[in-house]
Amino acid sequence: MSLDVIALLIAALSLGLAALGFRDYVEGAFQRRQLASRSALAEVERRANSPMARFDAMLRRTELGKRIEQRLVTAGVRIKVSVFVLMMAGAGIIAVVFIWRALAPVLGILAAVGVVAGFFGYLKRQEERRKEAFTAQLPELARVLSNATSAGLALPTAIDMAADELDDPAGTELRTAARSMQLGQSFEAAIAELRDRMPSREIGVLISTLLVSSRSGGALVTALRSISQTLESRKETRREMTTILGETTATSWALLFMGVGSLFMLNFMQPGTVQTMTESAWGMLVLGIGLSLFAIGFFAVRRMTKIDF
Repeated sequence: MSLDVIALLIAALSLGLAALGFRDYVEGAFQRRQLASRSALAEVERRANSPMARFDAMLRRTELGKRIEQRLVTAGVRIKVSVFVLMMAGAGIIAVVFIWRALAPVLGILAAVGVVAGFFGYLKRQEERRKEAFTAQLPELARVLSNATSAGLALPTAIDMAADELDDPAGTELRTAARSMQLGQSFEAAIAELRDRMPSREIGVLISTLLVSSRSGGALVTALRSISQTLESRKETRREMTTILGETTATSWALLFMGVGSLFMLNFMQPGTVQTMTESAWGMLVLGIGLSLFAIGFFAVRRMTKIDF
């Protein structure tokens, strides 16, 4: 047998072995993919059937749970309703135990109420910050929409493109509106939901312009460019006013902390004084008047410095 024939046989055998190996590799990869998908599905099912998941589903079916979930989404806080409720309950228990032992039992109950108010106040503050961040992006959003419509793109397509170009929160909110339109919702309804999620005067003006243009037409490019310039001016005005009022806002919070801190200072200087005061009607009256004055001062300063831009 010549060397050429032997070489051909070796080459044919090598190709056959390579084909068999490739087939086994493909079958193994397919089987691994199936096992991975099954394990992923099993993991999803396990998480869905966990006590925490069932508790979260139960909360989201209630009216209060739906409101908390909506506020978490609006505030951009990416935690589950059950986690938020458990964190609030845990912080409330800790506050009750600490204030109960440090000051007085009655004030421990008030501390639990303050913890709940603090959690929802945090959500409100995050909502305001997210809305302010979205408002600050409106000039850029108006410019992107103006450029897209001047290039001949339809408004839904322009919104989808702006969602890819802008950062959070504008990108996230526009992506939600674009996804709603892709699922069959009308342009007017999707934009109206965006206005409900991010209510402000600037957003209202921009969305009203888009709605009027989508219904009756008009010089949308010119209007968007004018709105972009106006929103840029308002953005600078808002920034200046926030800087000017920053010291006054800090003063209002200092008043609130002074009221609470005075109780700890009094109890530190004379241990047991606060608890003794809560055991008599006159002591409760004095404590109530003192804390009420600090609270009134806090809300009065906040109200006087609140300016609708």
